[in-house]
Amino acid sequence: MKHKSLKIAWIAIILTMLFPVLSFAKSTLPEHTGAFYVNDFANVLNDKTENYMVNYGIKLHRKNEAQVVVVTVDSTNGMPIKEYATSLFNKWGIGSKEKNNGVLLLLSIKDDDYWAVQGKGIVNTLPDSKISEILSRQLEPDFAAKNYSNGVYKTYGSFIQALGGTWTENVGNKTYVSDNAGVFKQVTKDYLNQSSNRYKDTTGNGIYVVTVKNTGGKTLQDYTYMKFASVGAGSKDTMLVLDIGGDNYHVLQGKDVDQVLTNEVIKGILNSALEPSFAKKDYAGGATATANAFYNFFLSRAEAAPNTVVGDKGATPASATQADGTSEKSGNSGVTSGMFKVFLGIIGLFIFSSWRRSRNLSKYGVRYNPYSRRNKRRYSHWDRDDYRHHRSSSSSGRRSSGGSNWGGGGSSSGGGAGRHSSGGSSSGNSGGGGSSSGGGSGRQNSSGGGSSGGGGASSGGGVGRH
Repeated sequence: MKHKSLKIAWIAIILTMLFPVLSFAKSTLPEHTGAFYVNDFANVLNDKTENYMVNYGIKLHRKNEAQVVVVTVDSTNGMPIKEYATSLFNKWGIGSKEKNNGVLLLLSIKDDDYWAVQGKGIVNTLPDSKISEILSRQLEPDFAAKNYSNGVYKTYGSFIQALGGTWTENVGNKTYVSDNAGVFKQVTKDYLNQSSNRYKDTTGNGIYVVTVKNTGGKTLQDYTYMKFASVGAGSKDTMLVLDIGGDNYHVLQGKDVDQVLTNEVIKGILNSALEPSFAKKDYAGGATATANAFYNFFLSRAEAAPNTVVGDKGATPASATQADGTSEKSGNSGVTSGMFKVFLGIIGLFIFSSWRRSRNLSKYGVRYNPYSRRNKRRYSHWDRDDYRHHRSSSSSGRRSSGGSNWGGGGSSSGGGAGRHSSGGSSSGNSGGGGSSSGGGSGRQNSSGGGSSGGGGASSGGGVGRH
């Protein structure tokens, strides 16, 4: 029996060492970005596609609390993709907590695989078979060709429409582009105008783009203030002016957003999105990339909770809900630590119980002490002489197995469909309402400050190239 107890002890030690490893697997799951609806950790989606999906993801959520979330990762690092997707779904709390109406689409690029999982509240509306059909028709051809943006765009649209959302719509016709220098093709002007009309409806922020050959003797900063007022830009809008003749540019934001879209934020956007193309005289490419960056910034904050600070594409924890419907607190490390202590306590009790049974077997021939007061009441026959100091040849000291089987009370989690599988069982995921969270700057100078005017423009002067 000593060997058996030793074996049990070794098993307990191995399980104790394994428990942190299992907990670590969950801790390696990423936090969502500020945009929430699109989390392109593998950097395989273009900005136009990302903004479009985030916009209609927000609109769906506002309509019926459903959420469709896209995640791209380089790899799941050995974790089965179905398990990774389900764990991420629960960690982020996708969809409404009450309705469980979320969908997560996961692409693992280096693993050459994908998976989509739905909340259990929509398994009838969007069963595994329908998910599999959507993936096969909309995603697989482009995924195989590594055209990830196009495939994800079509797949996301199918999920949005399946949950009652809008994917295409007629937008307003307000003009946000003034190409006085004549450096944009019509396709660029159309895209910038349509995008501002489309996204202002969601965010409340318009992006104006102006090009000019010369500023007529005015400083570019003063020209920008004048233009901001003349086009009727609002206090939540932003204007980008490209001075082609002066080889310069300037951005001015409205006074109601200059505490969020700060000069430092604008500088970062201009340096990464505009300057490389502007230096090569690719004005259309630079203007489009800059406008997309501003759209992304405002879309990421379209559902921001009050007093929530969100960095550029930064992470903000969702109000997550587990598969059993309980909320997951932000302090996961504390929960894991508590579970670990409970686990160690159970192992300790198990080892002690095994040692005591072994001791009683060697001393009395049964697993319990027949002379204890409690066991004398339970097993009165041990007072008889013919039972003293004899080993029992029966198993009378063991508890019978009872009359019926018992379940563990667990709930299934997972379901959905993927690239290399057929439709599985219904999902046990549940949502938690993981809402996204959602002056001026320029090329080579810090913000100025002497100008005034511009209607709703910020008084911070904006930021320019020189």
